[in-house]
Amino acid sequence: MCRLKILLVGLLVGGGPGVYRAVGRVERPVYPGKHWEDKMPVEVGLDVRKLRAISDYAGGFGCVVRHGYMVYTWGGASRRMDVASAAKPVYAHFLFKAVEQGKIAGVDEPLGKWEPRLNQINKKLGYKDRNITWRHCANQVSCYGLVESPGTAFAYNDWQMALFWDTLFQKVYGTTHETVDEKVLHPMLTDPLGCQDNPTFMAFGVGDRPARLAISPRDFARFGLLYLRGGKWRGEQLIGREFATTAMIHPLPNSIPRAGNQAAEMVPGQRSIGSRSIPDNQCDHVGSYSWLWWTNGVSREGERHWPGAPVDTYGCFGHGGMRAMVVIPSLDLIISWNDTRIQASEMENHVLTLLRESVVEPEAQAGQIIVDPEHPQWLKREGMGPFFMCGPGDPEGFLYRGRSNPDGTRDGDQEALIDKLKGTGANCIYLMAVRSHGGDGDSTHNPFIDNDPAQGVNLKVLAQWEKWFAEMDRNGIVIYFFFYDDSTRVWDTGDAVGEEERSFVRTVVDTFEHHRNLIWCVAEEYGERLSAERVRKIAGEIRKADDYEHVVAVHKNHGLDFSEFADGPNIDQFAVQYNVATAEALHEGMVEAWKRAKGRYNLNMSEAADFGSGAQARKKCWACAMAGAYVMILRMDIATTPKSDLEDCGRLVHFFESTNFNEMSPHDELAFAGTQYVLALPGDSYIAYASGLRGKIGLKQMEAGKYEFRWFDCSIGEEVIQKEVDVAEGGRSWDKPEGMGDELAVYVRRVRK
Repeated sequence: MCRLKILLVGLLVGGGPGVYRAVGRVERPVYPGKHWEDKMPVEVGLDVRKLRAISDYAGGFGCVVRHGYMVYTWGGASRRMDVASAAKPVYAHFLFKAVEQGKIAGVDEPLGKWEPRLNQINKKLGYKDRNITWRHCANQVSCYGLVESPGTAFAYNDWQMALFWDTLFQKVYGTTHETVDEKVLHPMLTDPLGCQDNPTFMAFGVGDRPARLAISPRDFARFGLLYLRGGKWRGEQLIGREFATTAMIHPLPNSIPRAGNQAAEMVPGQRSIGSRSIPDNQCDHVGSYSWLWWTNGVSREGERHWPGAPVDTYGCFGHGGMRAMVVIPSLDLIISWNDTRIQASEMENHVLTLLRESVVEPEAQAGQIIVDPEHPQWLKREGMGPFFMCGPGDPEGFLYRGRSNPDGTRDGDQEALIDKLKGTGANCIYLMAVRSHGGDGDSTHNPFIDNDPAQGVNLKVLAQWEKWFAEMDRNGIVIYFFFYDDSTRVWDTGDAVGEEERSFVRTVVDTFEHHRNLIWCVAEEYGERLSAERVRKIAGEIRKADDYEHVVAVHKNHGLDFSEFADGPNIDQFAVQYNVATAEALHEGMVEAWKRAKGRYNLNMSEAADFGSGAQARKKCWACAMAGAYVMILRMDIATTPKSDLEDCGRLVHFFESTNFNEMSPHDELAFAGTQYVLALPGDSYIAYASGLRGKIGLKQMEAGKYEFRWFDCSIGEEVIQKEVDVAEGGRSWDKPEGMGDELAVYVRRVRK
């Protein structure tokens, strides 16, 4: 994804609370002013060829907006024209405003309060229309003009929309056809949005189907951006976030059927704003209709509405798709079109598929740590071989060691810790960005200006971190970056990620994503203050902001279950806490975690109490590695850690990275003779390990052939290589080479039959 990068200069150059600047980028949501700010598609990570394919396919006229910028137009995006049924979410917007302003009691208030004639019709049907509510109208389940009772069936027609519009705008808001633009549409919506092309509810004049919205694609995109931003526009909440999000996330359940075609009485003189036949029942909701928006739901037949589009896509459509405005939050994209050749969901899906495909996928940098696409249970380096991680799981407070300077930076020993780690082969540091707000740090343990989240991120602090991270990256040391410490919660936004938190996450990601030795971790012991849904959304924000597909992890309290994230698209690694006493128990636990993972994510045994040091720690590291897990060691804080312990980690890394362990799985059932644990790609390659070998090391179920043996003394790192070793079929064992200690591993690889 091609996106402008932050060039840190270590200086705050302006802006008020929540606004922070860096050269080349303003870290705040972008909104159009009097005019849209233009960018080329490539500047916002879009392929212009795909966008041209959309305009060629669709015809008509329209525009594409990404990250708040106008990036592509065709056929005249300033042209104002009727949008037909695509206007309906605008009606819903003003329903929500009426609730917020106290004009109506709520969405479940009966319309009969405002249109008393509803209370008098359909006597033979039990005066069913007395029960029609605003909610029913705004989800097209009022069954107005049909025999079904309100709320029991879906009927898409413009008789009920005319009833809804006339009741809302003429009776609740007290306007007329001549005054509705002046009194409601413009001052309450289109003027605050800065619309350029004078939208109107009188597309054909007051005498021809009043309520029809005429709006240009570029102005309609402003409405889409308002909802994409949770109802907020330039710091002002134009519609409550609850309404702005509820409008798209509660589609009608498939248990609600489509209504029939048996007409029922309507109020005298009932007009239509589009429908011509009585009754009119144009389509089903296909599990995808929510408060007058169309969403990407699943039908009764299990079919996705737009299978080629992201699941979070929603939009408004008129005349069968000819006119539309669509929002894709996960891609930060809006597209608006009119007068096109598009008809029905199949053609809509084609356009939305092209739009999704226009987004240039993030690409990893050469040598960067990524998930191995062929073996997601392991990591690798882009364009290179497998990657193994073993090293310090402390100090958690690495970023905040030392005295705090007036500008927020630290006068600590961070550089000395990095220097001590360099050259040992131990290759990670476990560190936290925010340790305040309930975490284990004090109130200064965060990167905000004056330690106040409302003031935004302190770029001088990030610049200092960048200096340390650059040195780590140059020396192959993984920046294992936690956004939040355990029990930390900065923003109380429930399961949602608010704009301030989103901006914080994106600033951090955009600042440090260029590092190759980097793994993001959402939170430590997340369950203490965050819900699983909140974690998923934070991970999604990290993924959207990251241009290079870095690994994303999350850490839990003690246990082996990761089912809440197992199938999610944005979390790659389970940072395991497993507090058991022995190497054997750690190994058994990690094997169980491996089995539960089923290849869907990788394991990092990142916290185990009483890990010890010396031979005890070394044997626990190997026990975890032989079970399919990376290792970070709690209480290994570098400063007080013997250098020999760091070197033990480095020896484990060196050995594993000299093998094809990334193709292997735990296979302890193949252990034979004195072998304790086995990783294997059976029939091809094996790693056999013993923490205290007695006798020979061996493997079961060997296939006959020529093998290469690489023996490794785990305590001192000595290696012995034996080539062209004849191995017969079945269980076989071998003497260790002379001079090898009893704590050893052997990599056995078949070179030919």
